[in-house]
Amino acid sequence: MIKSILHIIITDATLCSSISKELTDNYIMSFYDDVDAVLNGDDIQQPDAILCHQDLLERDEAVLLASLKTRWPESQILVIGPSRPIKVQIEALKHGARGYFDSALSISKLHDALQSVLHGEVWVERHVISGLIDELTHIPEIDQQQRQAIATLSPKELETAKLISHGATNKMIAKKMDITERTVKSHLTTIFCKMDIPDRLSLAIFFRDLR
Repeated sequence: MIKSILHIIITDATLCSSISKELTDNYIMSFYDDVDAVLNGDDIQQPDAILCHQDLLERDEAVLLASLKTRWPESQILVIGPSRPIKVQIEALKHGARGYFDSALSISKLHDALQSVLHGEVWVERHVISGLIDELTHIPEIDQQQRQAIATLSPKELETAKLISHGATNKMIAKKMDITERTVKSHLTTIFCKMDIPDRLSLAIFFRDLR
């Protein structure tokens, strides 16, 4: 049997031990205690799936999940964590995860959840899917004024915006464009102002929809 490659990003040693015992027959597992360690590691093998604890995403979930998808577009992400409001689970799905596994469930169900996301399905409760559909129907359309504002962006600002839409972090953008992170932040401030866009996620959605 060919084992799937699974990267596990969790700080809880007890939980890691339980996961390791449960999944050892089906996965080749690598454990990390920080998302940045996975994103910035040079010799990390491409995973089939990534299991990441929700606590590690709280500082900037949109950017971190998008960055994981940018590095490994074919990998499926499953977020694990304690029971959370529907809104939290929906945000994880909107930012690139394929499901949210409630850690209160029996760990024996984790393999089923991973297999679901590996086969392109979504692992969440039905009412979460209903909430996601409701939210997506209310996403505002891009207006003509914003489209015209693209022409006012400098080449560097345009490149920054496009990289944001692919989930790049400020650090990744700075490295790719050979500029400082401070300059990246300056570009973003200017872009937000010129295009009347409130935040990074809105900017990412805007340029994603243009692709």
